[in-house]
Amino acid sequence: MFACIYIPDFPVEAIVRSEALLRERPVAVLDGKPPLVRVVALNEKARRMGMEVGMTKLQAAIFASSQTDTETLKQPAKGKAYIAFSQECPKVESSRAVLRQRSPEQEKSAHSALLDIAFGFSPRVENTAQDRLLLDLTGLERLYGSAGNMARALAVHVSAAGLEGNIAIAANPDSAMHAACGFSGVTILASGEEAKRLGILPLNVLLDSFDLPCAGKARSTAARKCEKLRKQMLDTLERWGVRDFRTLALLPEHALASRLGKVGARLQRLARGAEMRILTLCEPEGCFEEALELESPVETLEPLTFVLNRLLEQLCARLEARALAAHELMIRLQLERRVADEQTTTAAELQMSNASDNVAGHVFFERHLQLPVAMRDAKVFLKLLQLDLAAHPPGAPVMKLWISAETAPPRSAQRGLFLPLTPEVEKLEITLARIAAVVGEHRAGIARLLDSYRPDAFAMDRLFSAGENQSASCQTLSEASRSPTLALRIFRPAKLLKVFTAGGRPIAIHSHAETDHVSLAEKVLWSAGPWRCSGEWWEERATSEEEQACGPWDFDVWDVVLANNTISSIGLYRIYLDKGSGQWFAYASYD
Repeated sequence: MFACIYIPDFPVEAIVRSEALLRERPVAVLDGKPPLVRVVALNEKARRMGMEVGMTKLQAAIFASSQTDTETLKQPAKGKAYIAFSQECPKVESSRAVLRQRSPEQEKSAHSALLDIAFGFSPRVENTAQDRLLLDLTGLERLYGSAGNMARALAVHVSAAGLEGNIAIAANPDSAMHAACGFSGVTILASGEEAKRLGILPLNVLLDSFDLPCAGKARSTAARKCEKLRKQMLDTLERWGVRDFRTLALLPEHALASRLGKVGARLQRLARGAEMRILTLCEPEGCFEEALELESPVETLEPLTFVLNRLLEQLCARLEARALAAHELMIRLQLERRVADEQTTTAAELQMSNASDNVAGHVFFERHLQLPVAMRDAKVFLKLLQLDLAAHPPGAPVMKLWISAETAPPRSAQRGLFLPLTPEVEKLEITLARIAAVVGEHRAGIARLLDSYRPDAFAMDRLFSAGENQSASCQTLSEASRSPTLALRIFRPAKLLKVFTAGGRPIAIHSHAETDHVSLAEKVLWSAGPWRCSGEWWEERATSEEEQACGPWDFDVWDVVLANNTISSIGLYRIYLDKGSGQWFAYASYD
């Protein structure tokens, strides 16, 4: 048993998938270079208006929106995209068609979404064409039930991906493909009834999906030759009075083979639904990417958020279809090139352009988001991207954008009964992103000690979920029974002191500032030291990981016990003398 997923008017559906409100309007897709721009695809509403494939752009403009409507749809206000306007003002004249330029990026994303749906349903998939896929359903009855249940499940997944398609199930792959291309909705062909059910279909359904044996020097030459042979064969069959599957199936086999050769004999077997073949299986794609080219450049973050929301919903739907999650997001923006950019663009920025997109010379902006755990929540992704772009603005209007995800299996965690509750990872990540937007990107996280001789050298790392290493953080009974160690509370930054010495040892200390919360007493009851430490004198500058420790140091460290005159308050502190500046500092206190 085989199933076929077919998307009629695929170029239109790829655009409507990103602009959902266009589904209620007549849409025509244009392609070609001026002045040879023509209509290459239409939806059913546009056909009812009288539009046809092959029309020139000037002819299609007669059916399109008026000048006022077109300008309003493209950009209602400065910096706002069409999607934002559509949600604010849904009452737009729907009696006129909408013209859109063909988008290879959106078609690629829509085709990848179909592949994700197919591989999430069956591991045996044939990538027949950009608008159709074939699935082998053998052995899946115990998982999904009857053929009708499988077809309806496929239809639900296709609709969830933002596409409208036809689903057909038959005993052989070609019959399923012809039924999906000829009948709308869900079609089930029982075994042995293929010829009866397919008999009413016109011959163009058969010839459009039939690969004629033709070859050429180039792919374009071969495609034109095959299209010419297809039209000649259709014209020949119509001259014979053959216009549907049933009439072709009733012709004498030997007479048809003698006139049309092997091609005619195979066409007759396909019309009878008696052709069986093995699927050419393909591998699932490992790249999850969504792309969109805007009608007009977007300058502010608010309208760009509407576009990001739509792309992230599509991306999460694809991840859910494959039972995967994302642990890293990458957003790539193509910016509008200005005169100032042409003078300051470096060679490295030009190398960021993708040669396959033919966008050499454009300016690009990229941002990467490392997620603490694998997740697929579109709202969380949108908020994180919004905060990141607010902290790192692109600097120019956005013309095109790509969003890709590095996949990982979804997280599965079982919390212990006696472990303390921790905040949800998604909410914690958003909170940390908001804090980082206020205090700085490298000032929020977990402090990590550096491999350095400097005592207080540290760096800030990203905060990851504690649930991933719960076993490492849980204490055993033997560890819990150990006596607590002496704690050293470091002052950041170190507190400036005024120290009196005798014989090279401190005897009295005063706080440098009266408002200092570290109020040190006057008398030194006991002192130990000095411990001399120095380092990084052999380097001119600190490494990139040691940004906190700038330059060499040379300290004399002391541990002192301080008390006031009445000895009512005693404390143990660590102080040091900076031999480079000659000043004393309070480094830490002992608990």
